[in-house]
Amino acid sequence: MTKRYIPYATLVLVLSTVVVSLVVNFQISGSLFGKIKITELEPFGGFTYKHILDLELWRLVVSQLIHVKQFHMIYNAFSLLALGYVLERKLGSSVFLLIWFIAGSIGTFASTFTVPEPWNLGTGGSQAILGLAAAGIIMYLKRHIEGKLALTVLVLTIVPAFALDLIFSEHHLPKVGHVVSFGLGVLLLYSFQQQGKTCY
Repeated sequence: MTKRYIPYATLVLVLSTVVVSLVVNFQISGSLFGKIKITELEPFGGFTYKHILDLELWRLVVSQLIHVKQFHMIYNAFSLLALGYVLERKLGSSVFLLIWFIAGSIGTFASTFTVPEPWNLGTGGSQAILGLAAAGIIMYLKRHIEGKLALTVLVLTIVPAFALDLIFSEHHLPKVGHVVSFGLGVLLLYSFQQQGKTCY
């Protein structure tokens, strides 16, 4: 009988995302699902390059947990949970966390240069999720993960994010932050594979 694997890193990230985002939303609006503006997230972790120059590096983590729209946060939380269920065992918890942090924080940082002030605050978990999903696509193509469940999770994570970009963005192009994170997910996976840090 094989021991059932519990994706602890994923569970911590998902729980942190839900709790932090809802608590911040409540503090701003007085409601867990109240309407807020992105500019109101600056004291709670939203960042621009100025915050990074001031070495407020805690924002690189917290910014990925807070969201302007809580229903988007819930979608991100479910996406992250599904990805973690499929990927964490194969990647290992530390590599999974590193891809989440590096791809997410750099992608979020890149996104701040595409929006005028004061709305250019980096927030949200989509960038990190797309970084993990990109790693998952490579793993699926190389048959390190298999099955309809894995493919379904990857498709439902990647396609809606880029489809919404194409529909709602001003120039009908993917968001820069999403593209950067996706590319980083691929590069980071190859890097960790070369270093022998993955679990497969």
